[in-house]
Amino acid sequence: MLKSRKGEWGYFRAEKVRRILMTVLMFAIPIIILVSGILYFKTKNNLMTIVAMVGMIPAAMSFVGLVMVLLRKSLPEEEYKELSAHEGKLTVAYELYFTSEKQNALVDCIAICGNEIIGLITDPRTDARFAQEHLQKMLRADGYKMSVHMFTDIRKFTERMDSMNEHADSLRSGISFKPNPAYEGYGREDLIRHFALNYCI
Repeated sequence: MLKSRKGEWGYFRAEKVRRILMTVLMFAIPIIILVSGILYFKTKNNLMTIVAMVGMIPAAMSFVGLVMVLLRKSLPEEEYKELSAHEGKLTVAYELYFTSEKQNALVDCIAICGNEIIGLITDPRTDARFAQEHLQKMLRADGYKMSVHMFTDIRKFTERMDSMNEHADSLRSGISFKPNPAYEGYGREDLIRHFALNYCI
């Protein structure tokens, strides 16, 4: 699970470990530079101090990202098993945390089929309407006009997944797609999933 990538179950758990290690490393480098400069020049007034201070900027940004991830939890295994049992022919992604200037949104799972995307939100602090409109707007900016609907009830969400699976062929029929040379091997829904994950931490 510690190897889980963005969009996979266990991502937040694995990302916490990765970001802790990265943040420690990014703080360690400027500290080592600072201490080395003081020991070598016998004063803190040297060029290496300036380099160390500048190096603290990306370290601080990494720390902010770490805090955001630490506040998130991976899906409970029971919930993941229930959702994954309904994946079928759908393109899915788990544990998405969308960020924006206005507000953030934690989405447990999204399922994609044709021009439809459904999402499950169980976090009571997440505004489902905002998440729905935000994802739709971002995808439209990338050239995908999608119908997005967020559910807050897992039963209704899995029922919709089953319905999409049942009508997958008709939902995908008549949709033209020109492969993007920059994303070799990606199908249309793979690209939509990729872009959706790009909007997340």
